[in-house]
Amino acid sequence: MVYRTFKAIASLALLLVAAACGGSQTEVKEPEGDTGTPAVETPPPPPKCESLDEKCASKGDKTVAKVKSADLSFTPAEKWIYAQGEAQTIAQASDEGAVVVFGSYAPDKDAKKDTAARDAALAELIKAAAITLPKGAKINWKQKPDNQEVNGIKLNVWNLPGAERAKKKGTLLVLQAPLADDKALLALGFAADDDEAGMGAVSKAIESIKAGKADDKKADDKKSDGEKK
Repeated sequence: MVYRTFKAIASLALLLVAAACGGSQTEVKEPEGDTGTPAVETPPPPPKCESLDEKCASKGDKTVAKVKSADLSFTPAEKWIYAQGEAQTIAQASDEGAVVVFGSYAPDKDAKKDTAARDAALAELIKAAAITLPKGAKINWKQKPDNQEVNGIKLNVWNLPGAERAKKKGTLLVLQAPLADDKALLALGFAADDDEAGMGAVSKAIESIKAGKADDKKADDKKSDGEKK
């Protein structure tokens, strides 16, 4: 306002000088584009939570993470960062902390082909979680697994001690379960041996697995509620 008033006075002074000198009047124009109304900024769209770089943080029971490749969903621990990729969904306490990764593979009736498919899928999960296995260690799929039923899903669970993440050793949990439509779940969970909170969070994430796609509208409503840190 002070600036515009100053401009008006300066313009009036020029007119008076011109009139006194017998010159012609110069038309004074108001500066354009200054309406006095602040521009309304459009808020950015909510994150899709497809990459860890988006920093989508779980809000506990209010968050439903999708495992697109397996038509499953689960609840990451509160404040864990998660990312819903096309092939895998990962959730972690931090880049060095406890982590879970859920994916899938196509099972085969041929035992050798099925083992090869599992091994390849597991290698991708391990890579996504940045986990290092003990030298020469490998999951023996023929070894009888522990069994656990979660929300109607029959899980086969194998344990592999001595795995590492960020140089911290712990036991790697490997989970497999047959699903509908010729799919099978393959997932892993890891927490350091001295991370009791991480172990509990991994267990709860696994226990929250549910078959069927998460309700898209419900998930989107929760996502737009500020899951980005």
